Amino acid sequence: MAEPRQRGQGGAREIITTTLARMILSGEIAPGERLPTEETLRTQMDVSRTALRESVRMLAAKGLVESRPRVGTIVQPAANWNHLDSELLAWREALPPDLGFIRALTEARQVIEPAAAEMAAHRADGTDLGRMEDAFRRMCAARGDDIDETVAADEAFHYAILMASRNEIFSNFGAVIGSALRMSFRLTTQASENFGASLETHRNVLEAIRMREAETARHLMTELIGVAARDLTRAAEARAGGAAVAGA
Repeated sequence: MAEPRQRGQGGAREIITTTLARMILSGEIAPGERLPTEETLRTQMDVSRTALRESVRMLAAKGLVESRPRVGTIVQPAANWNHLDSELLAWREALPPDLGFIRALTEARQVIEPAAAEMAAHRADGTDLGRMEDAFRRMCAARGDDIDETVAADEAFHYAILMASRNEIFSNFGAVIGSALRMSFRLTTQASENFGASLETHRNVLEAIRMREAETARHLMTELIGVAARDLTRAAEARAGGAAVAGA
């Protein structure tokens, strides 16, 4: 039987991988459950066996599934997933916001970013400061009117600080910042604290780093990420209240 050739191999693999990943990340196929059989997936998606197997291997490499002889392909516990993988983050962004995951990202930011700001105050050079200044100017220009640009500028500001820390592990955390900001914004638009006050805190972080005031930079960054954490708490409370009303 000839294998389907409706799509290029690479395009088909991308579609299969994305579709299966979103089913797993959304809980449609829960940890411990098996993926549909290879023949079922081939029929449903009209794809080749080769493309399907390559997609499953990609998902396995990210910790989402494990193929077992005579058992099938099993979805792995969430603890096994490579949560900081850039593709996993992108797939999550396309799904309804997951409050628990966004909270986990925010908690990670609360630990890493204050330390990065402190290090940046010791290690930033002129190029680093230029990146921060450019990002801050973009934030001021956007002023919340352009949501996409505001988030992109905010992401660039925080990423510039991670880079200025000269810590390679912190630098690799950059993709997480963007995802955390975008997913949080979808949840907390109505709950967000005064944008102007947040903008002023960004300005103060920049000035503390410029003036080599390491402890102040750490404190201000802690305050800044704290705003996001409080927004998230309010969003969670609003969701809980809405659920209670719906169930009344």
